[in-house]
This record gives sequence, C-alpha cells and structure tokens, in this order.
Amino acid sequence: MGFWNLVFVYLLVWWVMLFTVLPLGVERNADAAKGHDAGAPVNPMLKKKIILNSALSAVIVAVIWLLVYFHIIRWDEWFRDAIK
Repeated sequence: MGFWNLVFVYLLVWWVMLFTVLPLGVERNADAAKGHDAGAPVNPMLKKKIILNSALSAVIVAVIWLLVYFHIIRWDEWFRDAIK
C-alpha cells in the first residue's frame, strides 16, 4: 500500500468514524430559549471528539496497513484492474 493509498484510506476512515464519535456524551439542552433547538447539545465538545476521532482512525488504519503488509488482505488482487 503506497503513501497516497494510505492517506486516502485514513481520510475515508476518519469521515466514517466522525459520525460514530459525534453522538458520544451529548446532553440535550432542556432550557432552550425561543428560537433555539431543544435537541441541540449543551456542550458539543468538538475539539475532544476530533482528537478522539483522529486517534481512533489512526489505529484502524494502522491495523488495515498491517493486514495489507502481511498479505492477509490482498489489496493488489482487489484493485488489479483499477491500478493498470
């Protein structure tokens, strides 16, 4: 797996994992004023979630890279026609 393939897989995993991490720890705003959504989170903790998401994505991509490196996943066979 080349560098750009690794970057592409990381970005793909990062975006998918983002939607998994975003709902963690969300508390609804019970005291919503007029014009505010009652379902909006009180404290979204976006910085913490972005850091967590980046770390989890790096671990997942590292596992994928190891599987490809040790030929457990045959990356070149899957995409043989696309690479040529």
